[in-house]
Order: sequence, then C-alpha cells, then structure tokens
Amino acid sequence: MRFSSYSESEIIDFDFFFPHRSERRTKKAVLQVTGPVLILAGAGSGKTRVITHRIANLLVNHGIDRICAVTFTNKAAAEMVERVKNLVSFLPANLQIKTFHSLCLYILRREAGFFGFDNGFTVYDTTLQESLLKQVVKDLSLDLKFYRPSMLGNYISGLKDKMLSPEAYLEKEGRTDFSKTISAIYKEYEKRKDTNRAFDFGDLIWKTVQLFQKSPDAIAKYRHKWEYVMVDEYQDTNKVQYQLVLLLAGEKRNLCVVGDDDQSIYSWRGADIGNILNFEKDFPESTVIKLEENYRSSSNIILAASKVISNNTQRKQKEIFTNNPEGSPVVLNEFENESEEAHGVITRIRSAYSYGTEYKNIAIFYRTNSQSRYFEEALRNLGIPYKIFGGFRFFDRAEIKDFIAYLSVVSNPLDSVSLLRIVNYPPRGIGDSGIDKIREFSLEKGISLLETLGQEDIPLKKAAKSKGKELYSLFSDLIEKAEKNSSPSEIALELLNRSGLMSHLRDEGTEESIARLENLQELVNSIEEYEKNSDSPSLEEYLNQISLITSEEESKELADYVNLMTVHNAKGLEFKIVFLSGLEEGTFPHSMSLEDSHFGDEEERRLFYVALTRAREQLFLSYCRTSRKFGKVEDRIPSRFLSEIPKECFGERASRRELTARKPQGPPLASKTRSFQESPNIDVSSAPDPANLYLKPGDRVKHKQFGIGTIQKVSGKEKNTKVSIRFGNLEKNFFVAYTPLEKL
Repeated sequence: MRFSSYSESEIIDFDFFFPHRSERRTKKAVLQVTGPVLILAGAGSGKTRVITHRIANLLVNHGIDRICAVTFTNKAAAEMVERVKNLVSFLPANLQIKTFHSLCLYILRREAGFFGFDNGFTVYDTTLQESLLKQVVKDLSLDLKFYRPSMLGNYISGLKDKMLSPEAYLEKEGRTDFSKTISAIYKEYEKRKDTNRAFDFGDLIWKTVQLFQKSPDAIAKYRHKWEYVMVDEYQDTNKVQYQLVLLLAGEKRNLCVVGDDDQSIYSWRGADIGNILNFEKDFPESTVIKLEENYRSSSNIILAASKVISNNTQRKQKEIFTNNPEGSPVVLNEFENESEEAHGVITRIRSAYSYGTEYKNIAIFYRTNSQSRYFEEALRNLGIPYKIFGGFRFFDRAEIKDFIAYLSVVSNPLDSVSLLRIVNYPPRGIGDSGIDKIREFSLEKGISLLETLGQEDIPLKKAAKSKGKELYSLFSDLIEKAEKNSSPSEIALELLNRSGLMSHLRDEGTEESIARLENLQELVNSIEEYEKNSDSPSLEEYLNQISLITSEEESKELADYVNLMTVHNAKGLEFKIVFLSGLEEGTFPHSMSLEDSHFGDEEERRLFYVALTRAREQLFLSYCRTSRKFGKVEDRIPSRFLSEIPKECFGERASRRELTARKPQGPPLASKTRSFQESPNIDVSSAPDPANLYLKPGDRVKHKQFGIGTIQKVSGKEKNTKVSIRFGNLEKNFFVAYTPLEKL
C-alpha cells in the first residue's frame, strides 16, 4: 500500500543532491529500493548522508513508510532522525529509527503477554542485575571473591549475545566444574528474574528473537509493519543482532545494510565481521555498492591508510581514494620514553594553536586508557585545557582513587574515609554489617578504625577478622617504613603486591581488569617521576599534589580543549589534526589482541586504519624506544604497522629544530628524539626470536602483565610460534615473536 501523505511538490530530485559524476555510486545507493543491498561505505564516504537520503527517497518518492532503520547508539539514531527531518516535511508514525535495544524494547512492551508478563515488566540496569547475581551467588554458597557479580553480568550478557541458554552453554563448553557452576548461576538468575517479572539489558534482543522464532503471528505482524529494513554499522553486529535482522527481512528481503568491514573493531564485545563478509552468501541476489571516495582526509593520509589496510586478508576488496589535495606529509617521530613523547606532542599542539588552530580541532589518540596519564600531566603543566572522551581523567578512575585511598591511610592512619573505601577491596569478607561493627567497636573503645582492625576481640566472623588483621599488619609495616623514609614508590609497589590488588586484577584476566592494572602501573610511574623532580619526596607531599590536581579539574568549565581518547572511542569522529601515540609492539598492536589467532593482528590493523582516517589535514605518529613498567625500564619495538605505510607519505625530511620536542623550561631533546619523515623503514625484526627461547611445555616464563606462568602448549614455527601459558586459574595464548616473555 502506497503512503501518500506527501504532496507532489515534495518529490525529491536526487540529481540536485548528487550532481557530480563521481557521486553516481552514492546516488545509486540512495535510489536502489527493492531487494537486499550491501553498501560498503569506506571511511569518510558520507555513510549517514546515504542512509538518510535513502529513507527520504522511500518516504517521498515511493510513498513507502513501513521502514525500520536500526543503529547502535542513541546519538547516531538521533542524528539520523534530525537529518531525515531536514529532508521531508514530517515523519510518519510507522517509520522507526532506533537503536537495536530500543527497537526491541518497543516490540517487547507490546508483546509482553507472550512471556507471561501481562502487566508489563521491569528492565534491570547493571546495578539491579549485579544485586540479583550477588544474591544468587550467596544462596548457592559460592565465593563472591571469585564469582563476582560484575564479571558474571558481563559473562551472561555475552552468552545471550551468542544465543546460549544455561543448558546450551554447558553443552558447548563441556561439563567442567567451572562451566557447571556458571550454568547453575545463570539458570538460577534467569529463574529469579522471571519471578520478578523482569528482563535485563542482554535479554532485549534475544527475547525478541525468541518471540519471532516461536510466534508466527508476531513475526508476520512486524514484517508487515516494516517492509523495508535498514541497518547501520552492519560490521559491528553480533550473532543475536544478525538473527534479528534476518528474521525481520523475511521473504520480501528488502534489507539494506551499510557498513565497512575495514572498520570492524569490536570483536571483543561479540561483533562478528563474518556477518558483513558473508552477506552475499546469505543473499545471493543482493546488490553490492561500494562507496570508496573519502571526502574527509588529505590524499597523503588516505594513501597511508589504504596501503596499511590492504595487508588484511579478512576483507572485501575495495580501494579507498580521495580527490582532496595531497596535504601535509604524515609525520613519524621516535621518542626516548612516554614522558618525552607527551612533551613532543604538546609542543606540536602549542605550535598549531599559535597559528590559529583551536584546541577542539586537535585530538590525541592512544590504544589504552592508561596511556593518557603522560599527556594529561604535560597539558596540565602548560595550562592547556583538555577533555577525556569515553572515560575518566586519570586521577578520576575508580582504581586510581582506590589506590590513592590506600596510600592516604599510610600517610594518615586516622583517615577513616579512605580506610572505609578500601577495607573490603579487594573483597575480604567485610561487608556492610562488618563495617558497622568496626565503627561501633571503634567508638566504644575510643580508638581509630585502623587500630580496631588489629584487635583480637573485634566482633567479626573468623575469616573477616583474619583478613582485617592482615590489612592492619600491612598498614602498620608501611607506616613504619614511611617514618623511616622509605621512598613513596617503594611503599606503593609493596602496597600493590601485599594488598592483593595486583593479583586480584591479574586473576580476573579480562580486558577491563588488565586496563585497570595498567592504570595502577602508570600511577606508580607518576610517583617515581615525582621523586625525581622533588628535593625531599614524601608520600604526604605527593598526595597533596594529587589533591590539588583533582580539585582544580573539578572547577573548570571548558569551551575549547584538546581531545584525548582511545582509538575505539574515536570511531565516527574526525579532527583537523590527529596525534596517534604509543605505536610499539605490545601496545599497538596490543598484546592481548594477538593471543588467539592471526585475525587478532587483523583487527588491530583495522583499529589502526580507523585511527588514521580520523585525521582531516595533519597526522602525527609516534613511538617510544623505552617504557617504564612497575619501576623497570624496558626496550620497545616499533609497531609492525609503521613499516606498512609507504615511504612517499612521509614527504621530505623536516629540520631537526622543527622536529625536536622540548620540555617546558628544559634543554632540547635533539639527542634523544629522532624524525623518520624522510623514510620510516621501520624494522620489527628486532622482535625476540622464538627459536632462541627454546620454549617447551612445562617451562616457566614471566610476562610483563600477567606475571609468572607455565607453558602448556607450543605450536607453529619461527615468527608464527604460539604458546599457551597458564597464570594461576587463567590460561592465555600468545605469539612469541610479539610478546615480551622472559624464560625463568
């Protein structure tokens, strides 16, 4: 049935919007109405413009309003709605432009009776989910320290994204003690959630898929309601989202998906690049339209990005290009360490600002959040405003605040606020009721909370009392060492080890926990740097400096600022000038991403490609020769991706004076900072030779992040040698050539 509420005068002439011959593919993508369509939209090719004009074409020129367009973020959905509004006089009621989750919530609210929720349901947020999981773990008499609600919540959500029930998970993983326990927790959690008439966030898409699979009436209803389905960022879809899309497409198969396999960077949260790579197998009659022209970046930047990504094998063949001018050459700098790298980058930023570039048009990218600390410190020291996007400033991060609380108790044993923050972190079995008892005992005896932990007659359970005494003993030892002038960094390192913080995060073994451990490592580095720059360093003075930093940051309202973010958070953004830092093996590509297979290397290369294509006019790349890890200086190897950038992208050699970074009020770093603008010729052959390590099962090795482990399995040869290593309860896989391992 034709939707005819638009007047004849509103018919859109798309020759007006796409007048140039070079835009013929873009216009074809807009005008292709029926059947399955795959639009491969390269970086900077105007993807959102294509989607919104296609919706307008369906609405106005074809009288079709039964349209459902889905994307991943509320921001993207809102932007899409606004752009369509600018093209048509009004939006019809049938048109839905939503995120996957909001679309499914829309459906479930109308179909709740299918699940026995006739009076509606509650959607549990993370807090409510973890609260229920905590109850389940307790009632199953399991250890909350090992089966933490936050970890379980993420794990169960991941299983739902893979469409695995408790029983299916158990069958897939095999009946190990661990899988049986997880399955039991999952099953009981689902049972209680149903009793409470609730869904969690992970249910929304999967329950909708179950509804469509089990109810012919429901799927027929929504296929009729939305005869035309569009999906944005298709390369980021996971298994359950993919299944939802196939179900909605139905027999009419009027499905249009838009995406770029070269920007698929979220496998760690379930995204399956195979969904976009196999679209033509799922829909053999599909039309494939490639949007390869980049409208954003200079040709130098596009040449660099194009040549790098061509090294991937898991990709659709396409050649990104631009008609933009050549622009400035890509700049590559080597620095001695992270501190000098930060000062070199900030020197460049000050120069750009002095020539009229606003700070908000400049971005610093890094692979992991822990790398932001050096840049934050350098920017602060020079009074340059900045914002962290997609995360917290370094000293606002929870793990940093926790560790600062530990240090504060050493500095001031009467600091009860700091002690209460960490008395049960890592978990020591001292819950809210135990804390109340500690407070009451402290008031009754007229002693501090810290002294209370060391008392024999404190009314706590045996295990909690023992842990409390261990904590008291730890603080007593470190307070004594501080009084005897032990350095703040020595105290910090001992605290990290003896408090259980390091082992707690390492044993968790998730990307998030390793990122938190890296942040703590950076905090120790900051303490060591403070010691070098202080005549009489003390823990108290260091903490006072931190307090001043956080207080000043809280009071600032910024209008213009430098943008700091991880590359993952940079996706979808663009900046006039981009600084991409930390380009060393093990950092970018990240060691954890290289564990599973060759395709980990490919995802890291896609992430590198995303970073390069965020820059419009100028791109600066940098790496360090050394880095400091928990007090030890380690040599670094330049990232393999640097050697994949063509020599011609780097232009002619700039003058030494221009390239040399300077520390504020300090001597030039010409002897330590080198430019590779003329010819990078980065050689990664200095990676450790696997043959020289003679690794075999049973060997003990040391990894810089995971500590000491035992080799379980060795496979592959030479640079492809791969090892499986067990660290406590955690087993990880690594390519030896790109992993810093020390044989013990």
